[in-house]
Amino acid sequence: MESTMSHASVTGRPLRTVAAGAFTLAVLAGIAEAILAVTSIAGTTGLDSGLLVQVAVRGAVFATALSCAWYLARGHRWAWWALLLGLGGVGLASMLVPMAAALADGASWSTVFDAGTSPLFPAVRALHILSVLVGVTVMLHPGVRASLGRVQG
Repeated sequence: MESTMSHASVTGRPLRTVAAGAFTLAVLAGIAEAILAVTSIAGTTGLDSGLLVQVAVRGAVFATALSCAWYLARGHRWAWWALLLGLGGVGLASMLVPMAAALADGASWSTVFDAGTSPLFPAVRALHILSVLVGVTVMLHPGVRASLGRVQG
């Protein structure tokens, strides 16, 4: 008996799930970064309304990104676009552009990755960036694009 499923749909679903998983890991790394930064700031200068607003905005962004990853895993084309443009474009640029500017101004790699918050911060930041890059790379596979629109619940 021959299968009626195309090769793209067979490989696309698992790859879609890998991409969604990479974006989920990126968001979790972003949450860890925020916790490290807020803990450090609260310990030195205390909590103020500006910091609380930043935490609320980041929380909303993280919740939206996790939701998009969930919908991407289920084949929603709009989630593919939201993650590509939101995390893969704006989010990645918001991390890399300041780092590139600091490097251009003569900062060292260790300084660029260190936010002065915790010895763990550089590793978490690297995981965050790599997870986004993996998510975008996998998501751009033709099998993933071909599998979109066949919503799985």
